[in-house]
Amino acid sequence: MRLSVVFLSYNTRDLTEQALRTVLDAAEGMAVEVFVADNASVDGSAEMVAEKFPQVKLIRNESNVGFAAGNNVALRRVVGEYVLIINTDTIVRRDTLSAMVDFLDAPPEAGACGCKILDPDGTLQLDSRRGFPTPLAAFCKMSGLSRLFPDHPVISHYHMTYLDPERTEEVEVISGSCMMVRKTAMDQVGLLDEDYFMYGEDIDWCYRIHQAGWKIYYVPTTEIIHFRGESGRGVPLRILYRKSQAMSIFVNKHMAQRFRFFPLWLLQAGIGLHGFFRFLLKTARALALPIIDVGLVLCGLKLGLAVRYHEDLVPFIYRIENAVNLFGLDAEPTRWLAPPPYSDWQWLAVYGVSTLVWLLAFYVTGLYDRRRYSALWSTVGVALGFAFIVTLVFFFKAYNFSRLAAGTAFFCNMVLIAGWRFAARWVLHQRGRSGRLRTLLVGTDQTAADFVDYLGQKAGAARYDLIGLVGQDPEQRGRPVAGRPVLGMLGQLEELVRDYEIEQLVFTPSTMSLSLEQMGRDWGGKSLRISMVPVSFAEMVAERGANDTSPLPLIEIGSNK
Repeated sequence: MRLSVVFLSYNTRDLTEQALRTVLDAAEGMAVEVFVADNASVDGSAEMVAEKFPQVKLIRNESNVGFAAGNNVALRRVVGEYVLIINTDTIVRRDTLSAMVDFLDAPPEAGACGCKILDPDGTLQLDSRRGFPTPLAAFCKMSGLSRLFPDHPVISHYHMTYLDPERTEEVEVISGSCMMVRKTAMDQVGLLDEDYFMYGEDIDWCYRIHQAGWKIYYVPTTEIIHFRGESGRGVPLRILYRKSQAMSIFVNKHMAQRFRFFPLWLLQAGIGLHGFFRFLLKTARALALPIIDVGLVLCGLKLGLAVRYHEDLVPFIYRIENAVNLFGLDAEPTRWLAPPPYSDWQWLAVYGVSTLVWLLAFYVTGLYDRRRYSALWSTVGVALGFAFIVTLVFFFKAYNFSRLAAGTAFFCNMVLIAGWRFAARWVLHQRGRSGRLRTLLVGTDQTAADFVDYLGQKAGAARYDLIGLVGQDPEQRGRPVAGRPVLGMLGQLEELVRDYEIEQLVFTPSTMSLSLEQMGRDWGGKSLRISMVPVSFAEMVAERGANDTSPLPLIEIGSNK
């Protein structure tokens, strides 16, 4: 057996399916065994693997035992000459497995290697190759000096930004998101250290491999896409804590002996301070939208009250009440021609409770999640908050001083809250757009048909001009898929882009691994965007309304702009 591939799965069902498909495509023609160790996922990940990938060796752990312990369950069973541990939130190129195996075949002193790892936007992840977190390297990273001097080999040692990302180099650490290890080296140094629950185990493993006399290499001749931390997306603060804890464990295990005369408590204090400031930064980012909304809601309330009690508007208010009475609604004559004589604490209650109610309404309607820039749902949130406030004051008569004031505040807040989100969406998604993108869809499966149907039905897809599809089977040429023609085959992709003046390529899940092979091409100097249809595309668009103008839920892979 040439290669054993080990995935650790934890609540990443769609991404696991996506990763498995690309790895199995890349394993074609090789003697490969694939393991998936599932850490008691609750999203059906294990069931999906059992149903769709019967050739994969599935291991069901009884609980979430962590990254190191979960992988070790599979690592104890591998028999391949080389072992690849790889995250489920990755996509590999068709040559990734063979390129890494071929590299380890050459230098006998190579104990492990890692490839180029890219973010979804095509930029290099700095974790692709790193140095050990020595006191100096840790200080330069935590203090920000490494960002100021990225080309200095000492100051930027931790992330090794002084190295050419396109050259094969001997390094100290490679990322555990895609790490191929010679089994002989693994048997010599042992499995992943289970003292690390999550994060840090790759640095520890690389350190032990180095200590055993093996070399570790960064091999950029192939690449993967890594979506980073999908299994921990819902608990970012816990992830931050795990990272700080992992660094602390590594320092205690390995740095204490190596730097006996250095006061390592300083390094531990630095790790703690760095984690604390990261926590503050993440908290500030998480609170940014609610803080903006609080300011605008308070402005809306103040503006609403100012308009309601403006002395020049009193005759107008009387006319509104008279008009309402014509419909038999029995509006009471205006009792308050000036704001009620509340104490400071009472006004604080009016503003505070109203603001809190609206924030809760915004949260319930998803304005702090996937609908954060939706003007439509902002309107719904403002209306929901207004309805609750109007209902609430019926139980607190002392604060039921004017429905007109509440209505005016409702109108002001609708303009402010929906208005700023509309403006933000325009800035984020409309800036720089010029007309419709001439798009070519690579793939002809059911997902491709669903994507074509979506383009034809949804207002949010108006900026895409789908020219046609690219197939893999020559018999498909000329045949329509959901009413759109198959213009050519994959081997003709460059020619099709040129002849049809394509501006964007979109790959379906079955052809995702091919997208990586297109990122480094210059396409004759032509500007070209590369995107992918996510595996969960059907579920992602099911909730959208026909008039939803939000961008397509595509994964942006790269651009040569």
